[in-house]
Amino acid sequence: MFQGLVQPEDAERVLNGYALRTPRRIDPEAQAARALAAFEGNGFLVLVGDRQVTEPDEEIELPLGVEVTFLKLVALVGG
Repeated sequence: MFQGLVQPEDAERVLNGYALRTPRRIDPEAQAARALAAFEGNGFLVLVGDRQVTEPDEEIELPLGVEVTFLKLVALVGG
């Protein structure tokens, strides 16, 4: 079971994550590339405190206690 923002290759979508066909180590560089592509394609939003990050290379300050939220966007069925 893998719980992340983007679906690994050869994985099946299940409730609350992705089921890997065979247990293996997930390639972090491939996941980062897919996450960046999803971010640029409006697949999810990144909120830092009360502000939305709009550029992937934007520098942000993360003071102690600030909340960072990754909000995955999904299409509504029937709408």
